Amino acid sequence: MRYTASSLMGLALFLAIGLIWGAAPPTLEELAAAIERVRTGPDGERVVVGHISRKLAVSVEALRAQHARTGLGWGELLIANLLSKTTKLTVDHVVAEFRSGKGWADIAHHHNVSLDQLIEDVQQSQQAMEQRAEDRAPPRIETPLPRIETPPSQGTTRPAPDPPSGKSSGRRY
Repeated sequence: MRYTASSLMGLALFLAIGLIWGAAPPTLEELAAAIERVRTGPDGERVVVGHISRKLAVSVEALRAQHARTGLGWGELLIANLLSKTTKLTVDHVVAEFRSGKGWADIAHHHNVSLDQLIEDVQQSQQAMEQRAEDRAPPRIETPLPRIETPPSQGTTRPAPDPPSGKSSGRRY
């Protein structure tokens, strides 16, 4: 009985390791679709466009113009811009290759771009967008309020002022 249980545990561990090693990284198309899903969420457009703008060091206005001109989704536009920067091609040239039926991996291979690095860059962006990492406020630091010391009373007290009543009491001080 003990031999069977340990054998089953060993087999389960072996299968789990095999699944982890055998798991293929997501494709660029899958990552682009995941970015589109983030965009459709609450406040997603701002999160996605803002992240892409910061990552590429391209203004939001320029990205919106590319988006309108190319008709690509935001994830696809990120990939096209990353390929453009790596290959020194224009974004329009990369988009034309994509529109001709080539996949993102084919375009990367054709221009000697490391597919693994490109996938890693896009995946990091996708995860940052999903976690809205840039949207988080800095951690709140609790600091105690300074203690204000009041001078000790010296035994002199003043009479309390009369509450304002709207009428003058006739007294002058």
